[in-house]
Amino acid sequence: MKKLQILVIEDNEQDAAEIQRQLLNNGYHVCGVATHLKQAFDLFEKLKPDLCVIDIFLDGKKDGIVFAQTIFNKNGGRYPFIFLTGAADRGTFESARLTEPFSYLLKPFNEMELQYAIELAIEKFAKEEENHFATAEEAASVFVNNVFFVKKGNILAKVLINDIKYIEVDGKYCKLAYGTDKFVVQKSMKQLHDQLPAGQFIRVHRNFIANMNSIQKINLEDHEIVLQDGKSLTFSRRYIDDLMHVFNVLK
Repeated sequence: MKKLQILVIEDNEQDAAEIQRQLLNNGYHVCGVATHLKQAFDLFEKLKPDLCVIDIFLDGKKDGIVFAQTIFNKNGGRYPFIFLTGAADRGTFESARLTEPFSYLLKPFNEMELQYAIELAIEKFAKEEENHFATAEEAASVFVNNVFFVKKGNILAKVLINDIKYIEVDGKYCKLAYGTDKFVVQKSMKQLHDQLPAGQFIRVHRNFIANMNSIQKINLEDHEIVLQDGKSLTFSRRYIDDLMHVFNVLK
């Protein structure tokens, strides 16, 4: 399970330390802390965080908004970030709103408020990314080099797509098998399949999707797929042609 990587952009030393403490307490990883605009850009490019927590005012100037606006223009607005500010005036809010932040917190805020803001930001970002693409082919291409964010307890876990071993039906939802963990995801098998890289994740049974990179061997007689960790999945005749098509079978 990968921890969410968060870049904190805050020029007040005490506030930055308190934000880090709250984030660490909730299972996140603070990959960097920037205190001014240039450092924020440098760390953003170097660390490629999953989310930024940005103070609007840096050294008395609205450089947090400048940072967010630059990222907005560069990424078409599709990047999750949260604004923090001690300024409650309408003008500051209106300036910040133009960058379409995923959440907005007034100081002082408590640990729960920050936690909720992060969850809402990630959920909103994921939903917008999903809705941004009209077809399954387009959606799949987005996730080839991307991740899922999955909530487990009070933690948002970063799940690398390539490291998902298989997916199985769990009632109305699905479970992602990832390392030694299993994450319940409130999506149908079809919804997940449409978001995964085509050709790498294959439907092998009405209850299973397998990552081709995790398959060790296939027993055609017993309709069994054995993964590299020894886990066995059942495949059905309905999906055998699709399954065999992705392998170079030597006879």
